[in-house]
Amino acid sequence: MEGAYEDIHSFVEMNLTKRIGETGKKLHTARSRNDQVSVDMRLYAKQKAREVMTALQQLIDSLHDKADNNNVIMPGYTHLQRAQVVTFSHHLGAYAQMFSRDKKRMSNAIDILDENPLGCGALAGTPII
Repeated sequence: MEGAYEDIHSFVEMNLTKRIGETGKKLHTARSRNDQVSVDMRLYAKQKAREVMTALQQLIDSLHDKADNNNVIMPGYTHLQRAQVVTFSHHLGAYAQMFSRDKKRMSNAIDILDENPLGCGALAGTPII
């Protein structure tokens, strides 16, 4: 962040004004600076959540590929002790299922991040409709 900016809010407003002209100065119309920070944080978190979901899918695909080629027998474990015999393929499949649940959790988080905080204002909303 180069330049003499009071804070991140003035940085965003000045850069937006440079890009789109005087309309950029209306950035905070009907919303507070805190509203804008909330939107920015949500957008950033959504971007990162999508990146995590992509990485999880790559991991799941990799586990399935390994499982398809490794149908050997191995001891299963429960409570850190040997249990019944399983295949390595099923063992890897269990991890793929766990990561699939993680993807669902990330998807749920993205849905929650889609809630729009704009217009909340610092206290009691805004009279501008």
